[in-house]
Amino acid sequence: MAEMQGGLAEIYIPSDVPSRLGSDVYHPGGELMVGPALFGFIEPLLAVQPYLKNVHFVKSSELPAEYIDLDAFKTSGLNLKAGLIQGWYRKAFGVAFPLEAPWLFLPEGAGQEAGHSPAFNLLIGRTTRFCNTSINYSFLDAIEQVGFIGLRYEYEDFCERYGLSAVQHVPVQNALELARKMHDCRVYVGNQSANFAIADGMKVPRALEAFEPVPVASPVGGVCFEYTQTGALGRFLSEVLGVSIDTGPDLPGEYCDSIKPQDGYRRPLKEQFKRWLKKRRGG
Repeated sequence: MAEMQGGLAEIYIPSDVPSRLGSDVYHPGGELMVGPALFGFIEPLLAVQPYLKNVHFVKSSELPAEYIDLDAFKTSGLNLKAGLIQGWYRKAFGVAFPLEAPWLFLPEGAGQEAGHSPAFNLLIGRTTRFCNTSINYSFLDAIEQVGFIGLRYEYEDFCERYGLSAVQHVPVQNALELARKMHDCRVYVGNQSANFAIADGMKVPRALEAFEPVPVASPVGGVCFEYTQTGALGRFLSEVLGVSIDTGPDLPGEYCDSIKPQDGYRRPLKEQFKRWLKKRRGG
């Protein structure tokens, strides 16, 4: 909207909005929608976007009076369980922008640099939520230079689930470093997540593990693909990487929407007490 008016936007992210999620759900911001740690992760990538002037992290009471509430789509009558997330904004605000065009950018010359680890043939990121458990990723060990970009427990769960030993964990400090890694690899594979949103925003070659129960993500623009069968993913990767890939059959699985708490996460005391009381009563 700012670009259409010939100016730069200033983004204000509230630091005190409660997440209001169930106590059995892990949220990276804890009890806040965006806590200091989460803001520290995403701010470096936002700060280098050419259409942004500044990125602010403030209390709700410090928001400027003339701000545009980008959360307004949540109360605009849209079906938030279907469609494209980025398309919700186009509908809610009535702004015509091309979904197939990149909307996340790296500074010029910010790709692979001296001191950076070599680019990977394939990077994969897979959360423990929005999963199609029939996809069989065990074939990844046969591809050279495959890295997993995500949290440590996600990496360990992924490798254990598919018996992988050659896939490397690729830790990153922030979203800008994550975007650089994606830019430098030949193809990114992932499920519905913030990582995939970044890949889609840059329009790097990518493949999405589709999650049909909540279809709110789909790659648009550039070299992209979405899959619900292992063989289909293998054919796409064979074409992109220029190698023959034998994936083997699908697994006997189903769609699974779950969140495994991060290491160290503890339920709130109120919820712990409720569970203890229910167990004591034999419920």
